[in-house]
Amino acid sequence: MSHYTVAVITPSLNDVEHLLAPFQQNNLSDCPKEYLTFVDIEPEYRLRYETETAEYIELEKGELVSPDDPIFRKPIIGELISIQEVPTQLKRVQIPHTQVYASFDDFMVQFIGYRSKDQKTGTWGYWENSNAKWDWWEIGGRWSNMLLLRTGEQVNAAKLKDIFFVEQDTCEGVTVEVEGMRIPAALAPKFQIGAAEASEEWDAVMAGKGFFKFSNPASYLKRYVDKQGFFRHLVSISTYAVVTPDGAWHASGEMGWFGIGSETPEAARDFSTSYYDTFIKNANPEHYLVIVDCHI
Repeated sequence: MSHYTVAVITPSLNDVEHLLAPFQQNNLSDCPKEYLTFVDIEPEYRLRYETETAEYIELEKGELVSPDDPIFRKPIIGELISIQEVPTQLKRVQIPHTQVYASFDDFMVQFIGYRSKDQKTGTWGYWENSNAKWDWWEIGGRWSNMLLLRTGEQVNAAKLKDIFFVEQDTCEGVTVEVEGMRIPAALAPKFQIGAAEASEEWDAVMAGKGFFKFSNPASYLKRYVDKQGFFRHLVSISTYAVVTPDGAWHASGEMGWFGIGSETPEAARDFSTSYYDTFIKNANPEHYLVIVDCHI
């Protein structure tokens, strides 16, 4: 399971749910039906029913039971934890499914675990959204107040024209330089603190003292190139994925377990470094950018 950031760019804050809807997973069977397709599993499982066997244990009186039968359960810590332990003297045999289950439907219910055929199609299978990206989401979430406004305020959603992007060409008013970037004077303290923290983390990783297993010198150098690139990544507004006003989903990979995506470090870096030019620079400044915490 993973949490990750998605930026929804929209003309109206009321459209966020509508823009995310096509990417809902059907894990709770509540995904809108217009986004679903039926996956027919009958050919695959019928072949298994007709050609495969399953292992059974032959008891002393000739009765056949599964190796997972409760009679083989052996408690190892009171009644809280147990293991399956089949006595070594009992014979293990392979029995064809067709000899155990009178019909394919019985096999699907009793062995595979389905309750019944799909009511709409009359066959065995399930409905899924092939474009699924999330099973639930919330605005902000673990990335609450990620957006930094020109005023210094931090929020979950704002019009593009009000958000400060380090990549923008010009800054109004008095500016100062922090790590090679021109920053409005009012925001300088935040960036100076961030630069110090980033420098400390970079040095720790380069010394082999990163907090996470994947926080190692090789991965950081491949992903960020150098300390300045690491700091720029931290202060730049960039999310794992973007949903644009036309309803398109943009990302450099597919999010998997434990917050690890399928993209390469190079693809992730390219997506991040081109983020402003691709999604922000030519967007309508009156449109909103909303930070969404998606779970999958």
